[in-house]
Amino acid sequence: MSFGKLEIKLADGTTTVVELTKRQMVVGRAADADVPISDNMISRRHAVLLCGPEGVRIVDEGSANGTYLSGAKLPAKQPVPLSDGAQLRMGQALIKFVATKAEKADATSIKAAAAEPPPTTPLVKPSPATTAAAKPATPPPAAAPSTAEAAALKADETSIKQRPPTSGGPPAFGAPPNKPTELATEPEPKPEYVPPIGMPTDQSSYLKYVPTVYGTSGFIGRFLLIFESILTPVDRQIGNLPYYFDPRMAPPDFLPWLAGWLGLVLDERWPEGQRRELIRSAVDLYDWRGTRRGVSEFLRLYTGYMPEIVEPGVGAKNAKADQTFRFIVRIKTPEPDKVNRELVQSIIEMEKPAQTGYKLEIIGEK
Repeated sequence: MSFGKLEIKLADGTTTVVELTKRQMVVGRAADADVPISDNMISRRHAVLLCGPEGVRIVDEGSANGTYLSGAKLPAKQPVPLSDGAQLRMGQALIKFVATKAEKADATSIKAAAAEPPPTTPLVKPSPATTAAAKPATPPPAAAPSTAEAAALKADETSIKQRPPTSGGPPAFGAPPNKPTELATEPEPKPEYVPPIGMPTDQSSYLKYVPTVYGTSGFIGRFLLIFESILTPVDRQIGNLPYYFDPRMAPPDFLPWLAGWLGLVLDERWPEGQRRELIRSAVDLYDWRGTRRGVSEFLRLYTGYMPEIVEPGVGAKNAKADQTFRFIVRIKTPEPDKVNRELVQSIIEMEKPAQTGYKLEIIGEK
């Protein structure tokens, strides 16, 4: 299955066309890249193309010289969709993305269907014979009863009203109405099977791994779809494995496990963005643990403000006993009520030298 193609024009004028046939394709200078480009200004793993029925997206892998789409530099580690005819530049190479003909035909048919007016049903004038046949026959008028018959009917009505109820049982009523039949409950519809993203539905892409003689059978192509539907999610997860080790892109449930590699115990009271930033800065914070810089940087990651640390006993000739090995931490913020004092104290206790004491001051400023 083809998701489109790339028309690559190098600096020396040579042109190469690469078909996009995989769910994920690596673009770079490395020899094992799916789209290899020989250019010293291109990183070994420059970008990744994510292909699927929803379209093609490109993710810059944090390359040294960046990836440009229509002259604008793409952000690193963020997927950006590509439209038909999109112009990319990596290093000195110019790349044009061309969508498949099927996608173009679908877009054209959708536009044509939207522009075409709805069909109108022509009115057919019925013939006189048809009109006469359609009209119901009018019943003849009933004959008026005679004077003697009218008197007899009136006498019967009077006798019925004066007749006493029959003994030995209830009065005779009409037959009871039939019991309404219960509506049969319809069975719940079974959920429709949705194949994994990027998996074909007519013929398996695994046919390219079997001998050619088996590829001519439509049954083999449909039979291999069973295994492809099982292995496609696994292949996609393996292809996205590098993102699990990036604290900026890892799933939220994966952050505690990633922090365990660095010897960190994440506090669940921290917002998600600050926990990700703490994991990224953990190695540098370990180098400065127990110092003024380490305490300041840790508090800055949590509060967003650089604290002021004062040591009254440092440099004083006649320092008092309560000023020795003690320091003051001042945090100036416009909203002091929103700072969790208990959490700030736990951070200072964890980062300060063991033999020192401290005083925390959270000051509001406009």
